[in-house]
Amino acid sequence: MQNQAAEVKKENRPIVLKNGIFVVGHPRSGTSLACQLLQSAGVNFPSDFGGDEYNKSGYFELETGKELEKKLIDKAMTEENVLELNKIVERLNGGPGLTGLKIVHVPALFFFRHIARDKKIRAVFIFRHPADVRSSMFKRGISQFKLSWFDNNNALVAAHENIPKSIVISYESLLAGRGGIRKAFKKIGFTVDTGVIRREEQTQRNSRIVLTADELRLYKVLQRLERNSLR
Repeated sequence: MQNQAAEVKKENRPIVLKNGIFVVGHPRSGTSLACQLLQSAGVNFPSDFGGDEYNKSGYFELETGKELEKKLIDKAMTEENVLELNKIVERLNGGPGLTGLKIVHVPALFFFRHIARDKKIRAVFIFRHPADVRSSMFKRGISQFKLSWFDNNNALVAAHENIPKSIVISYESLLAGRGGIRKAFKKIGFTVDTGVIRREEQTQRNSRIVLTADELRLYKVLQRLERNSLR
């Protein structure tokens, strides 16, 4: 009986993440484009979603992963969540070559960092002007998301501060082909092909949606972090 209990307990332990590669950001912020860039460098992203009029090249995300993100934020590492987490990690560890994961509920990234080998993971953080994000979400018929743009990007700042091998890049910079993009990806070990960027696929720009003063302040903080990443 004791052996059975010990076996169950062992199965409920988190599996060690061997080589964590993540693209992280609020929805409609350019995360799929960042996944394309990493894909050009040899990273595979398992996905349950193909392309559509909003993301023609696909979404590069797992439905089970998105649901787990919300559960981890709500209840942390419960036994049920650990079992679901292990399924995702097994897929990341067992994929051909390098396998990445896209995360849109930013605080969930900390749980993957916790189980990573030596807490070493690599992350590309993507942000976009909050007015364009909100407008783009409205176009999709999404008026609410579990985390606000402000809360999600505040978590992004904290995650970047705690993950040495991480970069912060804006969607606007990717589309503009700003100098330093390749250099930024090189900092975390990837040589990307910026030729995969399709500027004509941008669905929203220069929205006049009214923002809060806190959102504007946070956007400036993100821009400062980006400047450091692009140097």
